[in-house]
Amino acid sequence: MSKTKYRILHQLGAGGMGTVRKGLLLGQAGFQRPIVVKQLKTPEPEHLRLFVEEARRYAVLDHENIGRIFDFERVDGELCIVLEYIDGWSLVEYLERHRGLGCLPDVELSVFIASRVCRGLQYVFEKARIVHRDVSPSNVMMTTEGTVKLIDFGIAAPSGIRESYLAGKPSYMAPEMVVEMRADQRSDIFSLGAVLFEILTGDRLFTGDTTAEVLERVVSGDIPKAASINPAVPEAVEAILARALERQAGRRFVSAAAMGEACEHFLYDKGYGPTNLTLKHYLASIFGHGMENESAADARSLEPTLIPLRDEMERNEDREPTRVVSPLKKVIVRAVTPRPGAVRTPKAPKR
Repeated sequence: MSKTKYRILHQLGAGGMGTVRKGLLLGQAGFQRPIVVKQLKTPEPEHLRLFVEEARRYAVLDHENIGRIFDFERVDGELCIVLEYIDGWSLVEYLERHRGLGCLPDVELSVFIASRVCRGLQYVFEKARIVHRDVSPSNVMMTTEGTVKLIDFGIAAPSGIRESYLAGKPSYMAPEMVVEMRADQRSDIFSLGAVLFEILTGDRLFTGDTTAEVLERVVSGDIPKAASINPAVPEAVEAILARALERQAGRRFVSAAAMGEACEHFLYDKGYGPTNLTLKHYLASIFGHGMENESAADARSLEPTLIPLRDEMERNEDREPTRVVSPLKKVIVRAVTPRPGAVRTPKAPKR
């Protein structure tokens, strides 16, 4: 491979297994295309296995609501996944901007975002029979054009497989991921329910001072009504949340498609509702139209992610699968780089 095919520009953040950098795909006659280069940062065999599997899973996925892969190649001598560069914001940044503005996100747009994640999840399940296992605000992005994209399949796994470890973000795990260490499509639905609750209320649903406390609340903690925090949440949306957040998987939506259909009934049964263009205008109203400020790369929020490591897995093979406390002692930190933008009072979404 030509050494000039890819050019690394700067780091965007760090995931559990690798660093994420912005770069350029270079071609003839001055051709340039922005890309994201995800590079494995440790020689840990289990991480390498997951990294290669992530690339293989990504290779068959091509959907509007999924971050796309372009290549799996060595860049500057290191094995890398080359991904679509998404010009936009994560839900982490979206929520932070609303906190800064002292308001909550628009309810219909919140449900719209969830419905598009459902489309992505259903596509992934039908195409590859895998479960994302890491549906969380940092892994849902919105482009400047208003397209919602689910990203980061680093810990995705075949549906129904029982593991010997916990992996994912504790606040967004489904109960069966904690108690039985297994996940299927309905597990992603529970995670998306927790994300939707957070978008609607601005509050994380499951919190605690330690990972163990968070996981205990996932399994048995109270789940308040979103309307008790945000009175603008209607009963129809409460019903969607209640079903998505059922602790018994069999009582949840049977698929992401079913949850997406419920969301879209709420949005469009009246004859009109939000679109990508609606979200585009709303994002412009709260973030402004400025491009990414690359000098702000060191301004990051940190989000813990549990990532399996082979030595930990082997040491914990005999542990009871019903333990609530994660057998992992190593917590990897994911860095999410916020994008700056002009602070403006949110305008009413255009239809």
